Amino acid sequence: MMLPSELLRIRVRQGKVYPFYARIDTNDLRLAEQVIETFRQSLGRKKGELREKLKAFEDRGFDYRLVRGLSTLLERRCVFGADSPVNPREARTMVFEEASRVKAVSVEQREKVLQNVAMKLNITPEALERTLYCDVDEELIVREFEPIEADELIKHYNLSLTQTLLFKSLRMEFTCSGNWQNIFRSIKRLGLMYSIERRDQGNTVSVDGPLSLFKMMDRYGTSLAKLLLQIVASKTWKIKADVLGRNKDRVYLFELGSDQVKGLMEDVSIEETSKRSYDSSVEEHFARSFMSYDSGWKLEREPEPLVAGNYVLIPDFKFTKDNLEVYLEIVGFWTQDYLERKVSKLESLTGVDMIVAVNENYAGSKFGKLKAQVIYYSDRVPIKPILGHLRKREDVIRQGEAKTIVPTMIRLEGDIVNIEDIARNHSVSVESAKKILQTVEFEGYRRIGDSYVSISKLEEIGDRLSSTERLSDVLAVIEAYNIRDPYQIIEALGYTIEWNGLDLERSKIAKKRGHF
Repeated sequence: MMLPSELLRIRVRQGKVYPFYARIDTNDLRLAEQVIETFRQSLGRKKGELREKLKAFEDRGFDYRLVRGLSTLLERRCVFGADSPVNPREARTMVFEEASRVKAVSVEQREKVLQNVAMKLNITPEALERTLYCDVDEELIVREFEPIEADELIKHYNLSLTQTLLFKSLRMEFTCSGNWQNIFRSIKRLGLMYSIERRDQGNTVSVDGPLSLFKMMDRYGTSLAKLLLQIVASKTWKIKADVLGRNKDRVYLFELGSDQVKGLMEDVSIEETSKRSYDSSVEEHFARSFMSYDSGWKLEREPEPLVAGNYVLIPDFKFTKDNLEVYLEIVGFWTQDYLERKVSKLESLTGVDMIVAVNENYAGSKFGKLKAQVIYYSDRVPIKPILGHLRKREDVIRQGEAKTIVPTMIRLEGDIVNIEDIARNHSVSVESAKKILQTVEFEGYRRIGDSYVSISKLEEIGDRLSSTERLSDVLAVIEAYNIRDPYQIIEALGYTIEWNGLDLERSKIAKKRGHF
């Protein structure tokens, strides 16, 4: 995504650096249109010819850095190939080996060398000579080109320009109005070093820039550029960075907000959640094993970030059931520094129910003092102790919820009241509501399955069923009342079903003996 550093277009004023963004309503747009058309017309031609045509735009007075920046992005949308019947590199090797047998190469001997090699390759000497250097960059042929609209190219260019500038940063600070989950997932995957601070406007994240490090600068700078894609995917955002000057003798401030480049920067939409692979086979095996149990708990991989002091922790998994949340962090083989930071983050978490599964072969001793539930494993994370913790957590919450509601406080309104609605109205789980209501009766209502139905409505339904017996008609009558389980209503009204195979049209209901 980034541009070569020599194509960076900026101006410096009063200690701040400002990128020269391309505009959509000016000559920049017309330039983009013409450059795209030049690429389109160059299909089947050499890259060298394409670049000669592009140079003409520079000769006409356009900023060469803009022309080459746009061209660089478009080249990445091309497929280039050598125009050769054989592999050019192999052909060169054979020619050099053949020529090495001749002490002094004259014109006649050169032709003889080419003839001998051409015969071995089953091509003509002329084709061989054309082949020898046809894989040189300028000789490559434009095989394919994926066009793009001019305004989209401008937006893509502006985003790439920003990424290129940040490649020279010592530190970047940003805040945004959303997309935090994907942002911190990216930070975690890209291995970026950061800190987080809660301020009035929300979370502000500081990320070390590539020039603040001594190792892997290129790789780290590329990672920071990838993070920018997630930042600008948010609805609103602001970034601030300290950028080192060209001579590395001065630091400049770079500030940018979404309101400043509205309509000028690529509208990035990134979905990370649907096709993510697991970080390790241990995580994948645990997920598959857990989901094979009918525990009633939903398993979510890499849930929302948790604030831990000045940092953020993205747990490996989250268990949810009703309004209960429990997290799982799996710690395997990592560096000592990583383990120390992991322990520090876990110690900083407050008000979070966390299970920590620790590989006893690598990290066991460092996690013994944590307040979290620590489970040790060797090859695979055991399911049984985790299920036990979840059940215990569930029981404690259920008991607490059961004490918060006095049955006499519950009032039913309407002819049909579902227990789910009762649970929601009193901010308890469905299981707790069912437990509380086990022995509770409400005057004028009858409990049928997980619903309370008023006696008057039940009688109304009974009157309507007395005039029909075909099961399909009966089900239609009951379902019109938005009752979830019509078969329990049939049972409650004293009917039995006389099935005729699985055919609803031919099956019917009949009064049970003893019911009138």
